[in-house]
Amino acid sequence: MTGHGTLRVVSLGAGEGGSARTMAIINLAGALAELGRDVLVLDESPTEYGVTATLGLKARFDLEDVIRRKRDLDEVIVRGPAGIMILPVACGARSLAQLPASEQQWLVDRCSRLGFAVDTLLMDAVPGSASGLVWPGVTAQEVIIIGGGGANAVTAAYALIKRLSSEFGRREFHVVVSDVASEREARIVCGNVARVARRYLQVSLDFVGHVPPDDKMRHAARMRLPVVAAFPTAAAAESFRRLAQVIIASPRAEDDGSGFDDFMRNLIQSSRVHIAAVQISP
Repeated sequence: MTGHGTLRVVSLGAGEGGSARTMAIINLAGALAELGRDVLVLDESPTEYGVTATLGLKARFDLEDVIRRKRDLDEVIVRGPAGIMILPVACGARSLAQLPASEQQWLVDRCSRLGFAVDTLLMDAVPGSASGLVWPGVTAQEVIIIGGGGANAVTAAYALIKRLSSEFGRREFHVVVSDVASEREARIVCGNVARVARRYLQVSLDFVGHVPPDDKMRHAARMRLPVVAAFPTAAAAESFRRLAQVIIASPRAEDDGSGFDDFMRNLIQSSRVHIAAVQISP
């Protein structure tokens, strides 16, 4: 297997709370894997709210161990439930900008020789995370914002969209509205935010789905499983399957189709840009 040719990179952000974002990533990853995708999740959080910890797993190694040539990339990958694979990067992401050119190329080459296929990569879309280096504006092809239907949730989602558009130049976002009973209600919420965002931020929002209130999703979280694995017939499970199908069916941009090695090259470049921006900022 190689890392070339088919990788789709999707970032997820939530206006309220890291746990909501983490569970969205886990549930979407589970749905994509169920539909036959080879999913890799980038876990940049070493805390209890990270993907690895939320699934009840422990990461023995990190991308840093690959950078220091202590472990092979395949050894660092954590195998999770329901076909989800996780790459812990909390420590290693901080080292990317300091790598000399020869070490950068070595790491990119290692990423081109994974021992398994990866066609979908999921990551956080939140600036100012553990390393601050996973830039959704540079490394992600698509950004999905998860927002609720309440006033506070809508305000928080709009604030995140504003930050991502101003700091990273994002002009297009997908939106999933959670905790609303019907798709009609979800579309109304998204439409209201879209009109404001188009007027004041000059960005476009595309409604891609909704997740209804569902106790089964909370039960699945306590079981440390994606809801599609724990409760396959639950309403929330069907919602994440539909979202996964939308992602699979959505057309790729002309420059899509790069592999995991190309993603790592972009990530290294974005980390260098970030460090340079921090150094020249007043």
